[in-house]
Amino acid sequence: MAGETLDMSIQDDLVEFLRNGREVRYLNFEAFGYRFSPGQYAIVANDIEKGRIPVRDSSLLPMSKGAGASWKYGLNEFWFLPDADIANNDAWRALSAHEATHAVHDMLKPGIIERPVAEAIGYLAEAIVRKVQGKGPLTDKTGAVDPIRAEAMRVAVAIWDNTGLLSMKVSDADADAFRSVVARHPHYVAQGPSVEYHGLDD
Repeated sequence: MAGETLDMSIQDDLVEFLRNGREVRYLNFEAFGYRFSPGQYAIVANDIEKGRIPVRDSSLLPMSKGAGASWKYGLNEFWFLPDADIANNDAWRALSAHEATHAVHDMLKPGIIERPVAEAIGYLAEAIVRKVQGKGPLTDKTGAVDPIRAEAMRVAVAIWDNTGLLSMKVSDADADAFRSVVARHPHYVAQGPSVEYHGLDD
């Protein structure tokens, strides 16, 4: 895949966050039948460190408005803006968790799945990180909260375990409600109904 890799410091900060970030300890949850745990994020960190997963400059990639980070399934690459401050900025850490959760989900090799399910899981991880940080949902440049992020935070609060030791499980009712919010969002309607997660080795 053509595209410049980012400054190594951003890659290193992503690896450090996924391996040792205090927020990642709380990414211990189950949603839509998929199980996520901190050790899976460490595996992704190892793959980045060993060069199996590139971290590229998203300023070179046409992206949706406002997006600063992305997991490109099929290519098995992360894309970040070159000003990403994962080490010091809570918003960047939340975005990193969101995209890394897509990578972990891809690693599970579920095949073709509903886009609303894949995205709901990523937004849930983001919301869990924000809760660990003691902050609300991420906002846009006007200070508004997207309905998906609001719903993700509602679900995160509903499943919350303050210790980070127990697996937090999303109820079927909350999963269905969350899926519906994502499914009717214009951004994801435009992207199509499904994604293909075939693993990190393909």
